Amino acid sequence: MLTTLPHLVEQVPDTFQEPQAATGKFLHEPTLPPQVAACLGERLRAHYAQLMSDPVPDALLRILEPLDQKGRLSHGH
Repeated sequence: MLTTLPHLVEQVPDTFQEPQAATGKFLHEPTLPPQVAACLGERLRAHYAQLMSDPVPDALLRILEPLDQKGRLSHGH
């Protein structure tokens, strides 16, 4: 569960950059304060580490097995 971190939220500017009308690109790349980026990075790494340790659902394995067999046949393995 994600919680609000008030000491980090206060550092985020209230303004947004407007894209240039002709190109749709930002004048400057949007950035996050380093503390916010670090916090997000830590939380994403923890979340994906948990996903990688979870077992693959049986329904997904049933879908992937025929594709794997077909791939082996087409590559001569």
